[in-house]
Amino acid sequence: MKRFLEGRLNIAKALSSDVPGASYADVVLIITAILSACASLRWPGRGIDKKRFIELLVKQSKNGFHTSWVSIPALINQRFISEKEAPYRRGNSTRIFRGEEIDLPLDKAREQYPNLPLKKLKENCYASLIYERLRCGYAHEYCSHEDITHVPASRHKARVSYIGRTFPGGDLKRMASFHLDYLMDIAKYHVSNIPSKKSSPPKTWWILDEGEQSGGGDKTA
Repeated sequence: MKRFLEGRLNIAKALSSDVPGASYADVVLIITAILSACASLRWPGRGIDKKRFIELLVKQSKNGFHTSWVSIPALINQRFISEKEAPYRRGNSTRIFRGEEIDLPLDKAREQYPNLPLKKLKENCYASLIYERLRCGYAHEYCSHEDITHVPASRHKARVSYIGRTFPGGDLKRMASFHLDYLMDIAKYHVSNIPSKKSSPPKTWWILDEGEQSGGGDKTA
């Protein structure tokens, strides 16, 4: 299986570089399917795809991937916080930002926004957004979430970058772009670390509240 997934990674790399007509959607669909496969090999079972996908990215990834970091623009776009509460405090600036400039580690986000439930912060971390807005979007509808753009906002190397779009009425929404190099690096890491034996599911999956049961199926597979 490892060799098969390495082959899919090579296909994704080829699509992203020199295949006419190939798109961001095609590459991301393959990458996120690879990540789902890695999670399923570690924790087999049905109805737990979301929980184990996020668990893999958060609990089994290197710290440098920042998969548990919270996307501040995602919180703003859903009106959990206002633009004025963002760390950069730039009002309606349309400046391009990279994730490391404005997003926060989960513990820092909890300090910054103590009134927001921990579950909401987790649902807007990179791992959750990659699952909900890329994995599910492209697997089920072959399109991403409305807050995602396939065009990298920043020309600099980044995990994720954001560009502001102004809509009628003056509303500003920051569109997120998860950079392909970043997604590819995550997939490559997990393919190289596929366990030789399956693991028992955690008593409580990371994405769940402490009071939630680890059993039960996902609403989205």
